[in-house]
Amino acid sequence: MITLFQFPPAFNVPNVSPFCLKLETFLRLSGLEYQVQHLSDPRKGPKGKLPFVKVDGQTLADTEVIIRELQDRYALDLDAGLDARGRGWAVSITRLCDEHLTPLLVYFRWLEEAGWRQVAPVLLRDVPGPVRPLVGVLIRRKIRGEMRGRGLDAHSRDELLTFARQDLDALDGMLGDLPYFGGAQPCSADAAAYGILANLILSTLETPLNHMAREYERLVAYSERMQQRVWT
Repeated sequence: MITLFQFPPAFNVPNVSPFCLKLETFLRLSGLEYQVQHLSDPRKGPKGKLPFVKVDGQTLADTEVIIRELQDRYALDLDAGLDARGRGWAVSITRLCDEHLTPLLVYFRWLEEAGWRQVAPVLLRDVPGPVRPLVGVLIRRKIRGEMRGRGLDAHSRDELLTFARQDLDALDGMLGDLPYFGGAQPCSADAAAYGILANLILSTLETPLNHMAREYERLVAYSERMQQRVWT
């Protein structure tokens, strides 16, 4: 049995973390049996992050590493129906979602004041009240350092939104009129795409990035389609 350790649901999505939601979506698309244990403190993860899994006594961390190991262990391949070009397409979509669009989501949730006012009461609810302000300061400082390491902290708010628009334009164009990024059936890229798009489109959070994503009718329909297929 696979045990998945991840954040609890919040803001009307199965998981507030695009990476946790990506991994659980992968598990559901793969048909693997698993159970969930909710954690609120990512420091309890082996790499100081969530999600992680335990499989037959072995602990695996990092979403991409977990997915690769599970595919090898259980002889799975969500991309079996794709040719070489399609597989390359799937990797490109996954990298766009994981390495560029998700950090922008983090920025507008945690570092912009309007987003911070929405997420702090929910995501820090398990922190004792007297130390909650200090914990919030430390978390935001850590996130700002990560943004600086990615080079995003050097950009203005408008420049970050322009990057986000380009990412969303790209996803909208790559999806086109297909039901899924894998075509007729979801592929590995759909786990990553749904992980971030559900958190932008279906989430109840109101940030400039959420508002922007909801302008894309095909991406909205895609998110609802994946929600219906995988989560209901």
